[in-house]
Amino acid sequence: MTADLVLDAQATVAESPTWDPGRQALWWVDIPAGRVHRFSPATGEDASFTAGEPVGAVATRRDGGLLLATATGIVGCAADGSGRTVLHEVDTDPPGGRCNDGKADPWGRFWAGTLLSGVQGAGALYRLAPDGTLRTMLTGVSVSNGLGWSPDGRTFYYADSPTGGVDAFDHDPETGALSNRRRLIDIERGRPDGLTVDAEGCLWVALWDGWAVQRFSPEGRPVTTVEIPARKVTSCAFGGAYLGTLYVTTARVGLSEAELREQPHAGGIFAVAAGPHGQIPGRVRLTVAELAIGSGLSPQP
Repeated sequence: MTADLVLDAQATVAESPTWDPGRQALWWVDIPAGRVHRFSPATGEDASFTAGEPVGAVATRRDGGLLLATATGIVGCAADGSGRTVLHEVDTDPPGGRCNDGKADPWGRFWAGTLLSGVQGAGALYRLAPDGTLRTMLTGVSVSNGLGWSPDGRTFYYADSPTGGVDAFDHDPETGALSNRRRLIDIERGRPDGLTVDAEGCLWVALWDGWAVQRFSPEGRPVTTVEIPARKVTSCAFGGAYLGTLYVTTARVGLSEAELREQPHAGGIFAVAAGPHGQIPGRVRLTVAELAIGSGLSPQP
């Protein structure tokens, strides 16, 4: 199975593809450029705004706005990037640390993790609740990456890339609590980056340095491989009509001139009719969180 180029974005590190059913558009970010993009597959138009700092993830909100995971922390803004306000700062010391991948869950929460300038085990995974509470869910993280939930909400999937695999947790949909961490998938082709879960409960894992996205069964068995003409595959998300298209983001950071000649569309957005359909994308639900804007509240342990 191979994917087609749909946007020759030439992004340094395209990440966090997020389908917006209302706008029929794909949100994504270019991390080091600090730009948040909205791509319309129907027209081919790609509009963007600057977040003013590196941005690792974007999620849509139920009120029509956005939530960003940035070098500062968790930031709210309107869909055009105006009104940016820090809801919560997170620990990104030493300098150069930042939030990385993040995603809204089906219950209105927002999850995002950090990486800290290559310092192994110094990052964390955070969860923002609809009431504005930010809680630390995991510590000892090196490069927080892919997140996803099983269709019944009882299993949470997570990739800390340097570990070389994807872990599964028991997940309580009512509270967002995690327990019983175990290794589900060991990646043999590159390293795990972003991921998504389809309506059949299978995981689609982007393979950094692996030239592909790979589908795994809920038990962790490899099922399908989608070949991508770019070595550094960063993430994937279902979108389009009936959520039947898998959109794939890639990066060109660190590639030599010779490598870019071999993969000229690295940093682009690719798409494939994957067969299975995706789950309805989560959207962040905020209630009193707006009242905490600018408070600099520390996450609860």
